Amino acid sequence: MNFVGTFRQALEAHPAPKRLGDVALRFEPSMLVGETSLPPRSIKPTLAWLGGVSCALFALMTLMRGDSLELPVLLAGLAAVGFGLGVWLERIDRRRRAFVVNFATNSLRLDFVTPIAGQPKTLIVHFDLVSGLGFYRQADGRLCLTVDFVMGNRSVFREVMVGSIGEQELEDAHRLHRVLKGAFGLGEVPADSPFFEQDQFVDAGRGAPRPLR
Repeated sequence: MNFVGTFRQALEAHPAPKRLGDVALRFEPSMLVGETSLPPRSIKPTLAWLGGVSCALFALMTLMRGDSLELPVLLAGLAAVGFGLGVWLERIDRRRRAFVVNFATNSLRLDFVTPIAGQPKTLIVHFDLVSGLGFYRQADGRLCLTVDFVMGNRSVFREVMVGSIGEQELEDAHRLHRVLKGAFGLGEVPADSPFFEQDQFVDAGRGAPRPLR
């Protein structure tokens, strides 16, 4: 069966929103991709860098004057803190989330930034390891769509797929929720899903239909 052709035909019959919450959605052959926009650069990293440079210059000046080493060492420490803080704020400031639902390989790719270290991270989760999909209320009153999955030592992790969902987007959000639940095998495949094909998803890797769990 021509999976890509079937996917495109179904997508034309049931078009999906281009944007939901804080993510832009796009469909590629056999894949659903969601990406947050790169946030505008704030002034915080720049201030941290300037503070680090200023402390380093003052440390050098006091050292050249022949003063005691206590003040230059203190200023050098503050400069290191400023540089480290600048790097951390730069990472946090430019953090970005993305996900790729690959219906051909039955896998979910999650790209995110760790909240403390600010390091970019990528996880590949097979559909069979997804254990839950739900909505949660954010501090600002908006909703976010999260996914629960099992990794490594069978611990369950949770990541945000779509954040800042407004009241006017609830219909599209619930439709995406139903589509993903059907894809992950957590529920029935909705009839208006762009991936709906005779109550089954096509497993392109085996060339045969994959029944829902």
